[in-house]
Amino acid sequence: MKKEYSFDVLRVIAMIMVIIIHVSNVYCRSFGFINSNSYIITLCFNTISRVSVPLFFMISGALLLDREFNFKKYINRIIKYLVLIIVWDIIYLIWEYFYLGETYDELYLLVISPYRAHLWFLYSIIVIYMIQPILKFILDRANKVFKYILFILWISIGVLSMYMPFFSTNFSLVSYIGFFIFGKYLYDYLKNNDLRKYNFIFVFMLILFYAFSIYLNYKASIKFNMFYNLFFAYRTPFITFNSIIIFILVYNLFHNKKPNKIIGMFSSLSLGVYLIHGIYLDVCFNVFNYLSINVLLAIISFTIIIFILSILSVMLIKKVKYLNYIV
Repeated sequence: MKKEYSFDVLRVIAMIMVIIIHVSNVYCRSFGFINSNSYIITLCFNTISRVSVPLFFMISGALLLDREFNFKKYINRIIKYLVLIIVWDIIYLIWEYFYLGETYDELYLLVISPYRAHLWFLYSIIVIYMIQPILKFILDRANKVFKYILFILWISIGVLSMYMPFFSTNFSLVSYIGFFIFGKYLYDYLKNNDLRKYNFIFVFMLILFYAFSIYLNYKASIKFNMFYNLFFAYRTPFITFNSIIIFILVYNLFHNKKPNKIIGMFSSLSLGVYLIHGIYLDVCFNVFNYLSINVLLAIISFTIIIFILSILSVMLIKKVKYLNYIV
């Protein structure tokens, strides 16, 4: 299968956006300690970047569900992610104990939930990888009606999760499976249909959906006098549709372009950066008095610092025998 350059671009975009989310989250959670203008700025950064994780799921689905099933690769992938879960939970346990002075007494809970919040992605993706053969078997035999029904159910769960805690709590994984599946369907459609003439419309829709999400979260934050993020959760319709739109736009812009070596290199490091960046996030917010720094300057500066340090760290780790397996 020919390497899809647009996926490299998407990975790099998503990788940087993940860092922006975690930097801006610190300021969003400082609601009441920062002024309203600063809160709006950090809310904008946070909202715009929320397409990152859905894009990772969609890329995985587009690649894995588009290939012939290989049992050996399947087993190796499951083993790799089990190792990643164990190793990175231990790394963050040790890191937070010695650097932050944090302790964790309920180690048995690590079987079902991560020690560090951002590692939830590993727990979700490994479940999806485990059921990949079943998904592929069903989807390869699905007709158009079945696909439309799946899409409607997927979007409906996203809508319901904004207003009903039951769906928000119990159907998160179903939403991520939806991104995985739709990544495959969308990639198939884009390979056979040229949507470049609609780019302007896609950009307009992108801005509109982002504006709705930012406005609703801001109004809810003011109403409840707290940081409110329900309207930019990964599974909500605004973020779902914008994830689809960015997937389409990047494919339209880069599908036929000559691959860039730097983008390709960054793309290959994206998983490692996702895993390790939390360490540098801790350092930045412990070393600097972040509330005294202009929010716009802080988000941009911290994101660049964390990105560079994470990239360099992963590059070094990849050069060490055996350690390269954990990034």
